[in-house]
Amino acid sequence: MEEKVIFLSPSTQEFNLGYGDFGSEEYRMNRIGDIVERLLKNQGYTVYRNNPNEKLSEAVRKSNEIGPDIHVALHSNASGQGYNAQGPEIFANRPNTPGDKLANAIYDEIISIYPNPDKGRGVLFTSSLYEIIRTNAPAVLLEVAFHDNPEDATWIINNEEQIAEAIVTGINNYFSSLANT
Repeated sequence: MEEKVIFLSPSTQEFNLGYGDFGSEEYRMNRIGDIVERLLKNQGYTVYRNNPNEKLSEAVRKSNEIGPDIHVALHSNASGQGYNAQGPEIFANRPNTPGDKLANAIYDEIISIYPNPDKGRGVLFTSSLYEIIRTNAPAVLLEVAFHDNPEDATWIINNEEQIAEAIVTGINNYFSSLANT
């Protein structure tokens, strides 16, 4: 397999606190990012990461300098409207692009392990999320689930390894689909 380069960008939102023992979005997404990084490196990928102490613009600048094959941002969502919002969602820049293919590959794996798949929010497209529109590589921003929803927060806490494995499987499926076209 030709060497593939991945830029991981777990959340730097240390102020974004989740329900119960979740901790901050930055803490929890970096824990998952650590597992994703380990799994990817074990499979022969070259992996770069953002620095949680730097601004988002710095992560995008670094990613663009490195020129990875893909850029994957890891986040957890918050509704700010009580506990009603649930489910994973993933953003890409527009339909029928490599970012869209990557988003679908990762989402398919995440939703397959999520306990309430009917609550999944799907692949969404954005022209406003900085990390998606300013990154040169095909980029996605995964919202694993809602950290301010008790069920979702508990699911994330109890399934970090499985979530990371699903992300890695989605990345592998994306690269496999490119090789088969």
